[in-house]
Amino acid sequence: IIEHAGSQSVFDMLHCMREYDDSTFVHALNTALICHTFGHWIHLNEDDINALTLAGLLHDIGKIRVSDTIIKKTERLSPTERTMMQAHTVYGYEILKNQDIDERAKLAALMHHEHCDGTGYPKAYEASQIADFAKIVGIIADYDSLTSARPYREALCPFEVIKKFELE
Repeated sequence: IIEHAGSQSVFDMLHCMREYDDSTFVHALNTALICHTFGHWIHLNEDDINALTLAGLLHDIGKIRVSDTIIKKTERLSPTERTMMQAHTVYGYEILKNQDIDERAKLAALMHHEHCDGTGYPKAYEASQIADFAKIVGIIADYDSLTSARPYREALCPFEVIKKFELE
């Protein structure tokens, strides 16, 4: 995937993410692995699978520009802190926009928290405005987050998460 991206800077970005916050790095790897598998399940071609995997790997790269006190906070974020955290999508796009990587990975970084009903961020886009890979990465990243333990909550059972997704 990194060779396919055509740039050593992708590796450098991942290294920075790992140094900054290991749990964000692990989440990125998990999301990328699930994206890769999902790409096969929906019969994408190899180039599209690689692009989707890269999108999963880099979707949270913007978190390296968010204060580590916010990233590592174990309590509920204040409204101001939440706004600062939400900026990671824009930061991610800014980091990736001039990189020699697939545009779909850049848009996934920007749009992976958009929701089809227009309640997401950063732009409150509706379904038709959200890039397809961003929709996929968003769902997979949410799945990984919900099935992983966090300082403020236990991991949810994968079946509970799937049921929650089906109800929404």
